[in-house]
Amino acid sequence: MLRAPVDAPLPSRRRLLVPAVVFAVASTLVALAALYVQGLLPASVPSASEPFHYQGYEKVLRHVRADGDVDFSSIGRERAELDRFVESLASFSPHNRPDVFPTSEDALAFWLNAYHALVLQQVVDGYPYLESVHGPLLGRFYWGRSWPVGGKRMTLWSLHHRILAREYADPRIHLALFQATRGGPRMDSTHFQPEFLDAQLNEASRRFVGDKRHVRLDRDTVYLAKLFETWREDFLAALPEGRRGNVLQFVWAFLPDTCEERPGCDTRADLDHACGPKLDRCHIVYEPEDPALPDAAAREVRSER
Repeated sequence: MLRAPVDAPLPSRRRLLVPAVVFAVASTLVALAALYVQGLLPASVPSASEPFHYQGYEKVLRHVRADGDVDFSSIGRERAELDRFVESLASFSPHNRPDVFPTSEDALAFWLNAYHALVLQQVVDGYPYLESVHGPLLGRFYWGRSWPVGGKRMTLWSLHHRILAREYADPRIHLALFQATRGGPRMDSTHFQPEFLDAQLNEASRRFVGDKRHVRLDRDTVYLAKLFETWREDFLAALPEGRRGNVLQFVWAFLPDTCEERPGCDTRADLDHACGPKLDRCHIVYEPEDPALPDAAAREVRSER
């Protein structure tokens, strides 16, 4: 006796609901992660116990050597001033207190100093076991931790990419921003000051470009730090009309005229001679930076050997 075929049971509502819930939760987590990395999550703003100032942070910077290396060990032993300055960032920023930072120079100096202070604190927290900020997974040093800054939880990535690189669009920032690597821009022993900011950014750019680790000419080849490739569009956008096709135009502007201060350096005349008046005859090679921590103690150990 033949039986009528039985229709396959329709998927239950529960079977359809589970994937939908999983998708919704995953989407929410991804969105929160994106907001976190970009520094867009809210943070409480505590009442400040005193006006904003850089005095304590300036004391921290006395542990930066003339060659740009940092005595992280000494900062660690005297970190109270650094921690107090970092704590003050929770109450202030140009975004929530424009009255405290009325000019663009005031605001930019704040973000630069804040970034450097947070880098120093994170290195000191991992010292002496942290040998390189490139070691943690996928650049986690720059996005894996956040701090309350003026009402937002900011990561180093968000400070650099979303605020400094986009709100100010000054490519000299990339040459002045300390990344805690020996091959990157070096740190100064004084904080960024609004009244001297333009001169400080120019000096940082000249110092970076004048270092043969970052700009080196060999016949018709120019070896540039990888940083110039990473931020190439920012450097080109800062050039006058007609010169925006070649990053060497930006490099030329900060090369020295002579090598009296930095013996053996490459000069503007050297670049002109090798690459021609339009700087278009040279081949450019971008070289990776030395990722080692610019630790003054490590250099002293090497020099004793």
